[in-house]
Amino acid sequence: MAWIEEDSRYSDVANVIKCMSLNEEAMHAVWDMGNKITFGSSSLTRAQEEIIATVVSSINHCKY
Repeated sequence: MAWIEEDSRYSDVANVIKCMSLNEEAMHAVWDMGNKITFGSSSLTRAQEEIIATVVSSINHCKY
C-alpha cells in the first residue's frame, strides 16, 4: 500500500494507477490513455506487445 490514500476497491490495480483512485475520473482517463497508446495501435498481437513491454521493463529495472 502506498502512503497516498487509496480506494480499497482497486486493490488489484497497479500502484502507479491506484494512487489516483480517489479521483476515479482521472484514474480511468490515465488508464484508458495508457492502454490506447500501449496496446492495439500496431500490427503486433497483444501477446507480442506484452512480451516487448516485459523485456523493456526488465532491462530498465522497472517493477511495473
